[in-house]
Amino acid sequence: MEELSPKQWIIAIILVGLIAFGAGNLTGIKTASRKIRAKPQNELQIQTPVQSKTAVPQKPEEIIVYVTGEVNKPDVYKLEEGSIVKDAITKAGGATKDADLIAINLAKRVSDGEEIIVPKKGAQNKSAANLAPAPSEKDGKININTADLATLEKLPGIGEVKANAIIQYRKEHNGFKTIHEITRVSGIGEKTFEKIRDLITVG
Repeated sequence: MEELSPKQWIIAIILVGLIAFGAGNLTGIKTASRKIRAKPQNELQIQTPVQSKTAVPQKPEEIIVYVTGEVNKPDVYKLEEGSIVKDAITKAGGATKDADLIAINLAKRVSDGEEIIVPKKGAQNKSAANLAPAPSEKDGKININTADLATLEKLPGIGEVKANAIIQYRKEHNGFKTIHEITRVSGIGEKTFEKIRDLITVG
């Protein structure tokens, strides 16, 4: 076997280097290609937005009440559900100097359609002296045209709200003409009427 000349040795070394360099580049290209293929999945996971739900505050329900008596601005007012008598009086411009606030429950919750009457000082005692059984109770029956709130509440199935509704109805319609007319009052139907028909009168 002939020995290689120095020139041939140099050429052989260069060829080996080129082959090694080419193999290294090919391996790097394959590795980079794998990284590029894997990258979109990672980006997809990172870029996926997380949506959050924000609770929308609900507007409080409103009720309508009629505030009258010893207040500065008696009228019909809107209040938030859950309001108390004191809130209603404040809405009506506050109580007058003659108002008897001790006679009413300022902490009582008001209901939709309720009439709130702020009495005058001394008026309660005067009305109490005039509460003779004759005008509102006749022959054991309650006169729904003249009975006050407390007397009406004695009837079965009639609470404060319905008693106020009865008083409001007779004010607006100039009294009841028949006892059955009470069924036209809001909240009083035939079932309630059957319970009270023998206990009431119109005069």
